[in-house]
Amino acid sequence: MVILTRYESITALGDNFLKLIAQGFIPTHILDWKVYYEAYLTEAEALKKQYGRTKKTRAAGNVADTYKISERCMFSIIAFMEGR
Repeated sequence: MVILTRYESITALGDNFLKLIAQGFIPTHILDWKVYYEAYLTEAEALKKQYGRTKKTRAAGNVADTYKISERCMFSIIAFMEGR
């Protein structure tokens, strides 16, 4: 049995994810969190290419600045999305 992270579960829903949000089964803020988390993944990959190793804290800070949210909120989002 394969256990997926929350992010993997959300992306596996495909178009059904938006339908579930529209019907009220999934809170709308989860869509925002998905956007923030995907930006974090992109930023972390870019920093890894630039510096040769992962700079997760810097990536989280950069995304937090971009979207005008606190770093603490960004770390909570990362923990949520990477949880099971």
